[in-house]
Amino acid sequence: MSKRTIIEIAERVGVSPATVSRALNNMPGVSPDKRRQIAAVAAELNYHPNAIARSLQGQRTNTVAYVADVSNRPAADLLFKDFITVLAERCARYGMDLLIHPATNGSSNLHDVGRLLRSGRADGLILADTRQHDPRLQVLAEQGLRFIAFGRSAVDVEYAYVDVDGELGIYAATRHVIERGHRQIAFLGMPLEYSYAVHRRDGYLRAMREFGMAVVPEYVTVSMTNESDARLMMARLLSLPMPPTAFVAASDMIALYAMSVAAQRGLVAGRDYAIIGFDDLPLAAHTAPPLTTMQQPFDQVCDELIAMLLRVLQHEPGPRQVLLPPQLIIRSTT
Repeated sequence: MSKRTIIEIAERVGVSPATVSRALNNMPGVSPDKRRQIAAVAAELNYHPNAIARSLQGQRTNTVAYVADVSNRPAADLLFKDFITVLAERCARYGMDLLIHPATNGSSNLHDVGRLLRSGRADGLILADTRQHDPRLQVLAEQGLRFIAFGRSAVDVEYAYVDVDGELGIYAATRHVIERGHRQIAFLGMPLEYSYAVHRRDGYLRAMREFGMAVVPEYVTVSMTNESDARLMMARLLSLPMPPTAFVAASDMIALYAMSVAAQRGLVAGRDYAIIGFDDLPLAAHTAPPLTTMQQPFDQVCDELIAMLLRVLQHEPGPRQVLLPPQLIIRSTT
C-alpha cells in the first residue's frame, strides 16, 4: 500500500512513520505496547508490508514456526484444531505468517528443528507438546536459537514459556466434585511423559490429599492416548465392585468417550454420576448433557505466545515465564 498509509498509521498512534516501519518490519526499538497499537491500526487499515521487499533488504521473514509433536499424541485432535485457528489469527493480526511443522521427539527431529531456524524459513519457533525430559529444549537453548515453549518441562535449562496451570485446573475440578458430595473419585489421565499430564495428575492428588479423600489406586489412570484407551478404562472402572461416583478427566475428549461408555450402560452424567473435563472444546456445551469443564484461555495463551516471541526476537524486556489459570465452567454433568 502507499506511503500515505504508513503516515496515517503514525498519526493514529502518535508516533513517527519511521517507528511504524520498524514495528511492522519487526525491528528493535519499539515498545511492546506501541508495537501492539501499530499492529492493530495496520490491521484495521488492511495494511501489509511488502514481504518480498523485506526479504531483499535482508530483514526478517515474519514467519513463526509452530512445532507440534505428532508421535503418540494423546487424544486431542479437536483441541489442536481450535487452538491453531486462534494462533493463526493472532499471527495475522501482527502481520506474521504461521508455519506448522509436525515433528516427533526422536533424535533426528532435534536436527530438523534447529535447521528450520538456521535455514531462514522462520524467524523463531514455538515448541509445543513439551515433555518432562524434552531434549529439544536443551538443544535449542545450547545453540542459542530463537524459540519459546508452549508448556513447561523438568529440563534444567533457561527458556521462555507460556503455559496453562493444569495442576490448578484439575485441583479446582476435583474440589468441585468433592464439594458436590462425592468421595469415590476417579482420575482419567494421560501418559506422564507429557509435562501437562503430570501437572494435571498432581492437581487431582493435591485436592484429594487436602480434603482428606482416600486415593484408590484402581481409580487412578495415566495411560490414555486415544479413544480405545478411554473406553476400555471407563468400562473397567464401571465394572468394579464399588465403581467411582465421579470422574475427573484430563481432557474433554476423554470425558466424552467416558460418557459414551456410561450411556451404553444406561447411566446419565449429572444424574447417576458426575464427570468433569478439561479444555472447554466448543462441542462441550452441546453434549447431552452439557459437559462441566475447565476452560483453557486460548485467546490469552495465543496473545502471550506471540507477544513473548516478539520480545525474544527483539531482545526486549518483559516476562519470560507466563502461567495462566484455567476457568471452571459449570454445566450439567456435575
